[in-house]
Amino acid sequence: MTERALKVLWLTSSYPRSPQDSASVFLRYLAEQLSDRGVEVCILAPADGKGRTRAEGKVTVHRFQYFPIALQALAYGSGILPNLRRSPWLWVQVPFFLLSMAYRLLRLIRAEKPSLIHAHWILPQGFIAALAKLSLGIALITTVHGADSFALRGRVMTRIKRFIIAVSDAWTANTDATASAIGLLTSLPKPIVIPMGVDIGLFAGGNPARLRAELPENELVILFVGRLVEKKGCHDLLQGFSLLPSDLRVRTTLWIVGDGDQKARLEGRAKGLGIDHKVCFWGTIPNKDLPDFYAAADLFAAPSVEAASGDTEGQGVVFLEAFAARACVITTRVGGIGHVVTDGVTGRVLEPGRPDILANTIEQLLLDGNERKRLAENAFRRAQEIYDWKCVAAQFEKLYRRVCDSHHNLA
Repeated sequence: MTERALKVLWLTSSYPRSPQDSASVFLRYLAEQLSDRGVEVCILAPADGKGRTRAEGKVTVHRFQYFPIALQALAYGSGILPNLRRSPWLWVQVPFFLLSMAYRLLRLIRAEKPSLIHAHWILPQGFIAALAKLSLGIALITTVHGADSFALRGRVMTRIKRFIIAVSDAWTANTDATASAIGLLTSLPKPIVIPMGVDIGLFAGGNPARLRAELPENELVILFVGRLVEKKGCHDLLQGFSLLPSDLRVRTTLWIVGDGDQKARLEGRAKGLGIDHKVCFWGTIPNKDLPDFYAAADLFAAPSVEAASGDTEGQGVVFLEAFAARACVITTRVGGIGHVVTDGVTGRVLEPGRPDILANTIEQLLLDGNERKRLAENAFRRAQEIYDWKCVAAQFEKLYRRVCDSHHNLA
């Protein structure tokens, strides 16, 4: 019997705005893989300018404007929560954001008649989608990615999260740690853990030649990739780099790829530590060019921490990119990272907030190429087995069909 066609409407607060944009680029990869499997995916996401609808690759993206174009600044950049902390006046935009999202969602449900809604991030998307389900009876899946699980705490937020989970037909998390951080009661539905994935072919095919040509011969390279926000731990990385023995540091370069509200502070920190001549801040790099950076690096270091708000890594897609690129990983044991990187097997997982331990481990691995290779090869095999997008998309398609079949039978 032929399976029923699936049309899924995604609701998200972040989606790549161009082919070069890296904002939540993992969602684009997942959407395209689902499209390859015959799932029709349309996406509702905030605009970074005027709202419009267009085909972007294999999916249709509907973008909503929520404030005068010149003032829209809530989404993208460092992310909604960091943006609000940096510029409290942006709270003025929050109700307009929510109302615009809800209005466009209801219009799209009536126009597109999707099989189900898939809300990415429990707040605010899950809340808006839950209200839509209650009013229109449409099936709902909610996915928790990390910041919405770890950072949004307190009695009121916990009650809202429990309401959303109770209303959802199913909910997923990228790691067990992300799911556990919700702190739900046993009476509510159990989470389905489905990780985000990685394009192994893309990240395994990096070419280091151009980037390496600009370095001294035999220079060692430490790479960081990610948003420059508190939870990423770049302050500890700079401190750890400064603690390397001088004879090693003089022949090592630290590349920091990414942007965020802490960039200027980090640049000042590098200068204050006297290492700015050995640190290169690359800014935002198109996702298609990232494989070359991983390929050129001797070590990938991402010493994440728990931010003051409680926010931390739910999974960390950059670790999957490093795995696929056969880059040796050093990270820290916070959030869901320990569910992705296994200490001594697919990388080194250290105590967070300890630049001294980080420096010692960096030194050990930079001086031991065989150990770097062993860890990197193990990580590559792990990526192939678990994190290939084809595998991840198949799990989501199976869940979509199960929820739709159940919802159809109950209707």
